[in-house]
Amino acid sequence: MSLTQGPADDAPDTGFDAGEAYTGAQGGAKGVLGMLEVIKSDFKRTVTETTKAEAEAQQDHMVFMTETGKSLAEKDVAVKEKSKQLDNTEQKISDDKDSLKSKVEVVMGAIKELLELKEACETGMSYEERVSRRNDEIKALKQALCILENFEQYGPDAGAGDC
Repeated sequence: MSLTQGPADDAPDTGFDAGEAYTGAQGGAKGVLGMLEVIKSDFKRTVTETTKAEAEAQQDHMVFMTETGKSLAEKDVAVKEKSKQLDNTEQKISDDKDSLKSKVEVVMGAIKELLELKEACETGMSYEERVSRRNDEIKALKQALCILENFEQYGPDAGAGDC
């Protein structure tokens, strides 16, 4: 450093010549205004795209709500139909149980009656003995019929010996 140098010599170069007028950073001004224009157009584009996206989302929401409402209505009808079928089936089961109960009572009564008849039929005789007794009974009944017919035809004096 020399003694002849002053503070002006230490200042950075400004790009201006001595005595030249400062007109501002014209190129820089275009850059800042240009940047603001870009920001403004980006903002407008964002608003437009957002408005369009909101309209599409609203339309999609309406479609979704319509399809959901339709689906819910179909499912509600299906649930009502299934409930009706269930009620009908439960009623049929109840009716069938009542019918079965009454038929079981009839069958039990018939079985009881059969058991009582079986006791009356069981005489302790063999089949051959029953056939022989039945034949004897038939023979006796035929003889009685003959006697009654002779009595009717010939009166009390008719003989029973013809029978």
